[in-house]
Amino acid sequence: MSGRRSRVALLALTCVGAAFQSLPVQAAPRAAKGPYLTGLSDTGVEVRFELDAPGSASVEVRSDGVDAGRAGARFESREASTMHVVRASGLRPLARYAYVVRAGGAAVGHGTFVTAPRDDAAAPLTFLVYGDDRSNHAAHAAVVQAMREVPSDFLIHTGDLVAAGGSAEEWQTFFEIEAPLLRERSLFAALGNHELYDDSAGASFARYFGWSPEAGAAPRVYGTARVGSVRLFWINGMHAWDSGEERAWLEGELARADAEPGLVWRIVVVHHSPWSSGPHGPNERLVDGRVPELLAAHHVQLLLAGHDHLYERGDAGAIKYVISGGAGAPLYRMGQPMATTRRLETAYHFVEAHVSGDALQIVAHGVDGTIIERCGLHVGGPWDCDAAGAGPAPASAAPATAAAAPQTSRATIPRCACDVPGVASGGAGLTLLLGAGAAASLARRRCRRG
Repeated sequence: MSGRRSRVALLALTCVGAAFQSLPVQAAPRAAKGPYLTGLSDTGVEVRFELDAPGSASVEVRSDGVDAGRAGARFESREASTMHVVRASGLRPLARYAYVVRAGGAAVGHGTFVTAPRDDAAAPLTFLVYGDDRSNHAAHAAVVQAMREVPSDFLIHTGDLVAAGGSAEEWQTFFEIEAPLLRERSLFAALGNHELYDDSAGASFARYFGWSPEAGAAPRVYGTARVGSVRLFWINGMHAWDSGEERAWLEGELARADAEPGLVWRIVVVHHSPWSSGPHGPNERLVDGRVPELLAAHHVQLLLAGHDHLYERGDAGAIKYVISGGAGAPLYRMGQPMATTRRLETAYHFVEAHVSGDALQIVAHGVDGTIIERCGLHVGGPWDCDAAGAGPAPASAAPATAAAAPQTSRATIPRCACDVPGVASGGAGLTLLLGAGAAASLARRRCRRG
């Protein structure tokens, strides 16, 4: 009898085991995007990532390098969500840290970062500026690789990260190309007009790069940050500026910065500049709203922008400007320089900027390894690479182009009007000059868009 019981028990265990084996095994979540860094400060950084399935997550941060033996900290994101924004806080200024992202008990990503200097410190800063990387993924990847070789404290993107803000596929491609760069350097991004295509509210941009709101509020697509002796303002240039919530916010933030202790530089970042020699021309929304006068009244010294797919450096009196829109979008032919233009080049490129005390130096890097130009200025002074009283500098006859990307085909350039969905264009009928291949196909599908 005991043998029969044993056989029955064994059969029962076998059936139970088979039943468990037939149940679906739920895999641990994986990182679909990221991890990537935003919101750098002297005491912390935001670690962002998107999982392929909802779940809670955490970020473990530990001192790297000479302080590797110090105890680390764990920051939780308990909400069962796919998108996570985890603020690592309470860190030391100008210190190097390593981090690990965990979801479902497993490590799903890692990286390193260096916190910013204290707000009241005079420590030098280096940041890289680039924009308009959409459409040509080979050129975009070449720019990212070139930027990885130049040390910097953080990154500034001037907008148009993707060709259509409502396309999940294009956002995925952006993050795949940028992954090696963004897991180690914090990115601050401006909203571009292409982030509004198929997503008129810019919801995807806000999801991935929006400014962290107060509790219960939606992320904003504009914001400000203090890094060392620099105060930066990111604004949305794709709507009217004669009044409204964002204008009131900017006026208030500029007024507060007027008396901010230890502040030396005030820099504004916007996708479409109020000065441009490219085919889009000046941003009439900002001009009509007298935004340049507002910025000058509050001692803004530099404006950074994109939108026109070229490099331009200019002098608009109290405000100097740099347009960097050559990170992968089809390059534009150079137009007639404006009176404010000091240098104009068509090239895949990025800009390296150094701030030290009251001096700022820029180096415009061609993605092929050439240096387009080096230039600098002191607070309140002119560009030091221009002759006294210089007018527009002539455009180069032989601009640098990306070795990894084909040259623009002059024979197949489509012509389209530039507009933003749901917003009246500041320059109706403005002609864009786009590249060939995939870019031409995109232009045919979106002929109203620029």
